[in-house]
Amino acid sequence: MSRKKLTHDEVAYFCEQFSMIINAGIPMSEGAAMIAESTENTFVSDVAKSVEKTVTDDKPLYEAMQASGAFPDYAVSMVRIGTLSGRLDDVLKGLSEYYEQMGDRLRTIRSAVMHPVILIAMMAAIIIVLILQVLPMFQGIFGQFNSTVGDTVRASVDYAYATGIIILIVLVAILVISALVWLLSKIPSVRTGLVSFASSFVLTKRTAGVFSQAKFANAMSMMISSGIEASTALENVMLLISDKKMRGRIDKCRAQVVEGEPFADALDAAKLLPPIYSRSLKMSYKSGSFDDAWRKISQRCSEEADTTSENLVSFVEPVLIAVMAVIIGAILLTVMLPMMDIMSTLG
Repeated sequence: MSRKKLTHDEVAYFCEQFSMIINAGIPMSEGAAMIAESTENTFVSDVAKSVEKTVTDDKPLYEAMQASGAFPDYAVSMVRIGTLSGRLDDVLKGLSEYYEQMGDRLRTIRSAVMHPVILIAMMAAIIIVLILQVLPMFQGIFGQFNSTVGDTVRASVDYAYATGIIILIVLVAILVISALVWLLSKIPSVRTGLVSFASSFVLTKRTAGVFSQAKFANAMSMMISSGIEASTALENVMLLISDKKMRGRIDKCRAQVVEGEPFADALDAAKLLPPIYSRSLKMSYKSGSFDDAWRKISQRCSEEADTTSENLVSFVEPVLIAVMAVIIGAILLTVMLPMMDIMSTLG
């Protein structure tokens, strides 16, 4: 099988279907065959057939998922834990919800990134029109005047043309770099490096931290509600987090839990969550509502991540539009001001 990975939405679909198969009492081999037959997505069908082949040989589901090479390591690890603990159905439902959230968040991030890129592309297109159509038109019109007037206009147009070329080169370079980053981000090692850079770069540090925190809270909520013990949950969440600072805090928290520190106290000491959430977890631990507290924290962290994305887009778009207006206005003014002087002289 290809080593291509399933998307978040596809993983969520598989987990939901596997959960339904277990609830219906259908053998997993038959269920996987049904998935393969019911989907029009060729890759999803191939993955389902691979799972069917492995489970037919009396292998557990997590081994079939691992053998396909298409499922994330985190999903495979969680299904393994669910199988060994006898809570596979709960784990599959939790994974389905988790990967649905991740799919939604990925679309939000892509939207936040694509809007500025589209605006930059529009800016580049407008400058190309100015360079190829508008400025040559001015040259043609004022080339009909006497040599002194023509030289003045020609100098202004040449300056505007050079300015436009320089700006266009910068914009095209930004678009090319954006395309390269997008392509390279499909390589896991490069993606990890980009996340590490974003988590330390001053302009993106806070945004990256909010998204890492939301991913941590979503995963922990799912695992805690599935009955997975704290140390195991923290070990598994490390498979999801690329942010080095966040990973260091998780490792510190896990070490304290292993040493016997109460989970809520360890979370607070490691500063994995804002203080208000840590206090909420301490109170819920005493009242026996730990699962509900995690679910609410997960929801709030997700909302904060979504709000951060929306705020980023709402800030960047007006700035880019203003920059575009200034650049185009400056290029036109370079030609228009000498032209106004000439017209006043002729008048």
